[in-house]
Amino acid sequence: MKNNLSANSGSALRYGMFIPLALMIASVITCCLSYSNAKQNIADDLNDAMFALANKNSELWTRPDTIAAIRHMHETTHKPLIYQASDVNFRNPSLKDVTYFTLALVDTKSASRGIGGNKIASDSIMLMPEHAAEGLAIQVQGFADCSMASILYASDQTLPGILFVLSILSMASMLIWKRKETETPDAEFIAISASPSLDGIKLTPMQRQLTRMLLEAPGMKVDKRSLCESLWGNKNNAEESLYTLVKRTKNALAKANMEIVCNRGDSYELRINS
Repeated sequence: MKNNLSANSGSALRYGMFIPLALMIASVITCCLSYSNAKQNIADDLNDAMFALANKNSELWTRPDTIAAIRHMHETTHKPLIYQASDVNFRNPSLKDVTYFTLALVDTKSASRGIGGNKIASDSIMLMPEHAAEGLAIQVQGFADCSMASILYASDQTLPGILFVLSILSMASMLIWKRKETETPDAEFIAISASPSLDGIKLTPMQRQLTRMLLEAPGMKVDKRSLCESLWGNKNNAEESLYTLVKRTKNALAKANMEIVCNRGDSYELRINS
């Protein structure tokens, strides 16, 4: 019975550990999805702001003097003209501080050069000047220099947070359960499963006292000296009396499937036969 209880408890604990693991994995997955959605929302906000800005300034940006300024800027610095986004309306107002738009004079027949760095980029649009050389266009694109922490802060982490807390609570519950299982003494199982009742067994008071001492001892084993001192005190022939008492008690306990065994002549042990 003890082995069955231990096996069942250990098996339940092993399978129970999958619960906090599954919750933790679900928390990580939902966190990543929320982060990705927040990043996409920033890109969509950039796109909307870029189209609104391009529609508002298309005539200004396609003027010959603007094109000449952009060309001169590129020849001098090899970088596009940068337009700060402080006067642009975003759904997320905090983007004003980290967003800018680039205006570059590009050849529509060749691929435009991208801007390096870990930035969130919008789509790009081409503004075709009326008086520029054929194949030239003004490329407009928006960039948000957002850190991972700022994107994470902008994302909705309610569900990942709940799943994370549940995983921690379930892990703590598993550890408490495991600790209780390991702290349960083996004597409790022995007392529950192996301690028989002496009711109905014909025993003299001395025989009953002897049997009770063996039953209540650790491992149901007691050395001869302890038995003699408990039963007869300092009597001189106590060992002979103990031998006689054990012999008579054996016969009475045999009917109850119990047996007293002498171990190496120095102790007696009570065994329960199934």
